[in-house]
Amino acid sequence: MTDSTGTRHHYTLPAGHMSPKIWSAQQAHAQNSLPPQFSELVQKTKEPFVQVITDVLTPKSVFMDGKVLLVGDALAGFRPHTAASTSQAALHALLLEEYMSGRMELSEWERRTEEWARWMSGRGIQMGNRSQFGKHPLPGDS
Repeated sequence: MTDSTGTRHHYTLPAGHMSPKIWSAQQAHAQNSLPPQFSELVQKTKEPFVQVITDVLTPKSVFMDGKVLLVGDALAGFRPHTAASTSQAALHALLLEEYMSGRMELSEWERRTEEWARWMSGRGIQMGNRSQFGKHPLPGDS
């Protein structure tokens, strides 16, 4: 995450600030390892940037005896390839309505929101590891 001027960044390497040497190596890697359509996207990118992918998962969702509840991305921030943040927010809204209307106990709301967040976080890690380091046989290959 060190840019072309030597400045180190924690989360995002700004567009156009990647070292030309590193960008050339990335383009060569893309040419040798990605499907042609994705390699073409990399080759034609004029101002590349890098974004760190992080896993964010809080250990609990209920604070101050139920006066503060974490919902959505405040509870868990998923890797982008899961496309799960909207689903999580919708689930939390539905479960929150059940809790607020008295059809669900707070402990059940807490269990379900935390369980789903841990499950989806694990799936994101699994998907990322498989896409970067796994084998991807085509149907019919053995």
